[in-house]
Amino acid sequence: MIIMEETIFFNRGNALTSDVDQEELMKKVQIEKDKRGLNNKLVVVQDNRGEYLLFDFSDADAENDQSSEFQVKQIIEDDKTK
Repeated sequence: MIIMEETIFFNRGNALTSDVDQEELMKKVQIEKDKRGLNNKLVVVQDNRGEYLLFDFSDADAENDQSSEFQVKQIIEDDKTK
């Protein structure tokens, strides 16, 4: 796994799932991949409180009043992890 310390903005309400335990979140990632067929990129991010969240990459937002800043931890696409 390559750690990417990139900042990205999302509306927290668009999160597919979240967890404070990264291993538990990765189990949820597999469920989302199976459910969606993974035609979309998924991104695992971490907030400033240490919580991990899963978003559809296409939901990325510009910095605004509705969005929050997150650190990218992992990008998942086509059964590959980046």
